[in-house]
Order: sequence, then structure tokens, then C-alpha cells
Amino acid sequence: MIINVNDTIIAPATAGGKSGIGIVRISGKEVKNIISKILKTVLTVRYAHFLPFFGLDGKIIDYGIVIFFSAPHSFTGEDMLELQGHGNPLILDLLIKNIILLDNIRLARPGEFSERAFLNKKIDLVQAEAIMDLIHAQSELAVQASLQSLQGFFSCAINNISLKLQTLYSTIEASINFPEDINVINLLKNIDDDLFEIIELLKNLKNKAGYGNIVREGIKIVITGAPNVGKSSLLNLLVNQNLAIVTEFSGTTRDLLRGQINIQGLNFELIDTAGICKSKNIVEKIGIELAKDMIQKSDHIFVVLDSSQPSSLNDKIISKYVKKLNKNQTITLIFNKIDLINYHACIKKYNNQYFSIFISIKCALGIDLLRKHMEGFAYFIDSSENIFIARRRHLQILNKTLLLLEEGLKDWSFFHVIELLSENLRLANKLMGEISGRFTDKELLEKIFSEFCIGK
Repeated sequence: MIINVNDTIIAPATAGGKSGIGIVRISGKEVKNIISKILKTVLTVRYAHFLPFFGLDGKIIDYGIVIFFSAPHSFTGEDMLELQGHGNPLILDLLIKNIILLDNIRLARPGEFSERAFLNKKIDLVQAEAIMDLIHAQSELAVQASLQSLQGFFSCAINNISLKLQTLYSTIEASINFPEDINVINLLKNIDDDLFEIIELLKNLKNKAGYGNIVREGIKIVITGAPNVGKSSLLNLLVNQNLAIVTEFSGTTRDLLRGQINIQGLNFELIDTAGICKSKNIVEKIGIELAKDMIQKSDHIFVVLDSSQPSSLNDKIISKYVKKLNKNQTITLIFNKIDLINYHACIKKYNNQYFSIFISIKCALGIDLLRKHMEGFAYFIDSSENIFIARRRHLQILNKTLLLLEEGLKDWSFFHVIELLSENLRLANKLMGEISGRFTDKELLEKIFSEFCIGK
């Protein structure tokens, strides 16, 4: 449901509960009428006034700071008013009840202020989503990345590629419709170079968006391996909590156990799973299936192995995990129980491919090496320039767009049918517009803004 722009909307902009300050935000055509009836004065634009807030019966409800923003120079692009009073929910509720009694004023829906800012072209859809991500950021890196998106770094990159797509598409369409007016030979000569440039820009943007999505959602690491190799003990040690029950009996963990840690500004979600084995126990079998499913959905896998077991057995276990790795999924081999073989804590490469870390959870040996290894994930992302926040929908659209353009370039190279390439470019441009909101259906907009806080 798209908003009625003739309504003036009002909502508390601060969280519920008692606090030192409570803010009420108002946007719409009735703002000046509210100023007249509730504040009984004339306000200077963008100037902080200390005033009483009156009820419609003329009695003072509260005192506080008032700021008026006139259209179009406001967050929503409409007249806006912020009343900053005492943070007592009863006072805020009384103030809002009095204002709503005036004509054409209603409570705002979640995200409606940001939605109006988007519809009035004060921000694009990427920036609107960045507002929500900034509010919910769980690490310093996520805050920085959200601010980058809010400032327009992601949008600028999207618009740059879209402009190049539009230019190439319009030129090709002109050559199809007005061949006598276009130097077709020169045009066809440059198509490959222009299209290749766009594809390279898109690949670079997709990589950065991938980092941005990791910053937003964190890195999901599944801890897996055979029963009784120390998976649950490792989870407890890393998160410094007794989240998982640990006993000398195998098969203790049946469900998925989750813990959160933050390393170098990046959030890690660690998931302990049931030991992978053949079992006749119904509950354990369900736990094993849950573990296998979560392994497929994870970003990274910690395979915990018993270093006291024969190398041939561990090699077989490792081989099974490696064969099932998804694209972009990575793995770390953790050889536990080095205290049983009198081995030292260290990091090596297994078959010159995968990091293997030798530790003893029981003796707390090598845990610092594992944490240092995890720091490398955060450092790699943090060292990338201009990281912006990105969502899964952004990545999905970028992947689809890249596939369209690569197929278009391939088909053009083989068949040289300009009409087919033109259609690929048109579809690619439409997809890019779905990220910024140029081409976005109503249902997606409703879904995105419904996730916002009331008052934002």
C-alpha cells in the first residue's frame, strides 16, 4: 500500500521506555497548522526554539526544543517538525494524541518517513536500506559500511554502470531504427570494448558488494566433524561461554547451537553441530541432517579432527568435506588433541591448499593461533577500499545482470545479431534499476520499508 501523500504523519522517533529525551517527528502539509495550534508561535526555519507544548485545551503538556524544516529542504522533502521533550512515554503519548485530533493527521507506519524521502527523490532505495542497516549494525565495520552506502558510494557505482548501459543501448537502438544516419561500421567496432568495460566494472562492484554483505550479515562458520572430537568445547572456548553441554560421551550435541563473537570489527556466527556419523538413534539422525544442511548454507567450515587418529582416517574425512564444498565456500582444518601426541601448536597448509591448525582445546593450546587466523578474514575485508553495506537482493541482481551481459557478449561474438544484444542490454539496465529503485514493484517497496522502525 503506497502512502497517501496528502496525510500528515506523526510518530515517536525515540525508542519506547523512559529516557532523558523523547522526540516526536511530524511530516506533511499540516505541519504549519500544528505549529500554530500546539506551539502558538511562528518558528524560524532550522533554528532550535525552547518552547512550551500546548494541548488543544490550552494546557501545557511539556517544555522542550523545537526545530522546523521547510519543504523541500528536509529529510522527507516535506515540511517537517521535531519536538524534543522529556522521555516519559505518557507525555509523548499525550502530545501525539492531541496532535492527531487535528484534521488530516495520522500515525506513521513503520519506515514511512524514509519511504516519503525515497518517493520525493531525497534518497534512493540503496540509501533507504542503508538507514535501516545503520540502525541495526552489530560492529564498527558494519557502521562504517552503512555510512558509506548512506553517503551514496554504492549508488554512485550503480548509476555509473547504468549510465554506460543506457548509452550503449540507446546507440544500438538508434543503429537499428535509423541505420542511414548512424556510422554502423564504427559502432560495431566499439561494441566489444564498451561491453567488456561494463562487465569488468560490474565484476568489481559485485566483489565489493559481496564484502559488504559479509559485513552486514557477518561470517557464518559451522563447526563440524566426527562425534567427540571437541566441537562443542571449541565453541565454548571461542565465545567464552558454556553454551554447549560437554561430556566424555559421544553424540551429546543433537541440535544447532549458536554463539556470536566479534573480531576486528567483524561479526562471526559460530554454529556447533551434531557429529557426522552413521547412527540408528532417531534424534541423533535428525541432528545429523540439520548439521549437513547447515554446512551447505555456511560461509566457512571448521572441520575438527582428532590428531591422535591415523592420518589415513583423517585424510578420508577431509576428502569428503572438500568434495562437497560450494562455490565461494572456504574451509579450515582444526586438528585437536595435540596433547595426546606431544605435538606443538602451529598453522600449516594441508596439501598446499587448506589452512590446518593444530590445537589442544583441553590445554588451551593454539587457540590464539585460531583467533589470529579468524582475524585474517576481518583484515582482508577491512583493507578493501570504500566497503559499503550490501544486501542479498543486491548480490542476486548483480549476479543476474553479469550473467546477462556475459551471455550477450558471447552471443554477439558468435552470431553478431544486434537485436539480441540490444535486448540483453535493456534487461540488464532494468535489473540495475531495481537496486536503486528506478524500476521497483510496489510489493518490494512495502516489504523493505515495513522492516523499518516507526518514526524512521
